Amino acid sequence: MFNTNKDALIKFLNNLFYLDDIMIEELKSKLKELELKKSKLQPKIDEIEAKRAEELQEVNKRFDHMVADVNIEVQDFKNKIMNEIIDLFSKVVMDEFDAKRSTSDYMVTDKLKDFRESVLELELFPKDLIERLDKVIDGDPIENVAYDLEKIEAKYKNN
Repeated sequence: MFNTNKDALIKFLNNLFYLDDIMIEELKSKLKELELKKSKLQPKIDEIEAKRAEELQEVNKRFDHMVADVNIEVQDFKNKIMNEIIDLFSKVVMDEFDAKRSTSDYMVTDKLKDFRESVLELELFPKDLIERLDKVIDGDPIENVAYDLEKIEAKYKNN
């Protein structure tokens, strides 16, 4: 009886292993089929991805253009402010130059010193122009700045 059960158990286990082998082979076959389907569909996926990238690029261009249009308005306003800053700088420099020419006993005016202090509050005011004002306050001739006004305006003013 023990042998019969043992034989039945061995037969059962062999059948079980056989079934496992069949199932594994079926799974392997299905995985190969999956890879085959993937490879057949890959050109279609690539085509869809390319189309998506193309359409996204077009959408990005359209929105970039819209952002640029808005930024142009801001930049134009910024340019207008910068032009006013440079015009004011030129006026103060020329007023100082005229004050120097009108007297033989010239000293830097309070107007120039006050202007120099007040422009520190203007974030757009060019730092190199503040340095030029500092040099005048420290004793450099105002003529050095006055003669450079055309270059300064060309550098900073926008039309």
